[in-house]
Amino acid sequence: MHIQQIDSSKIPHYATISIAYEVTTILQVSPVNDGLGGLQLVEKPCTSYVKDYDLLPDCHPLTWTEQFDLDEWGLFVALENGMYVGGAAVAPETEGFKKGAATLWDLRVQPETRGKGIGGKLLETVILWSKEREYTTLMVETQNVNTPACKFYSDKGFVLETIDQHGYGDSLVENEAKLIWTLKI
Repeated sequence: MHIQQIDSSKIPHYATISIAYEVTTILQVSPVNDGLGGLQLVEKPCTSYVKDYDLLPDCHPLTWTEQFDLDEWGLFVALENGMYVGGAAVAPETEGFKKGAATLWDLRVQPETRGKGIGGKLLETVILWSKEREYTTLMVETQNVNTPACKFYSDKGFVLETIDQHGYGDSLVENEAKLIWTLKI
C-alpha cells in the first residue's frame, strides 16, 4: 500500500472510496453531576443502520469543487494493487474552526480494508502535510453516531474539545451531536 497526493482532477477516483459504515452503537451525551461536572460520552447500543455521509447534501466529494477552492487543500489516496482503498482531505485554516489550525475534512477507507492501518497511515500523511505548512493544530469533526471514528481519533491522541448536542439543523442529522477533536502537532 502506498499513499499518493492528488489534485482536484482526481476527485472522481477519490469519490469511489466508500465512507459508509454500520452504526451499532452511539456515544450518548450524558451530564456529570447534573451538568456541573461537565458532559461525558457513554457508549450505548442502538438499532443497527448504515450511515453514508456521501448521501447528505453537499457532502459528496464530487460537490467539493463547487463549494471550495481545493488548490490549497491536501488531497491524498491510499492505493493497494492499483485499487483506491483510502483517502484523506485536509483543508487549510477553515471558517468555523480554530484559527491557525488545519482541518481534516475527510478520512475514508474502503469497508473491506478497514482495520489494516490505512486510516492511520493517511492520518500520518495529513499531519506531515499540516506541519510542513506550519500548522500547530489539526482539527476534525465527527458525530456521536460514529463511534469507530471517535475511538480512532482518541487513540491517535486527539482531544475532544467540543460537544454540541444541537450542532446540526438538517433533519437528516438533527439528532446527532457534533464532536470537535483537536490534536497538537
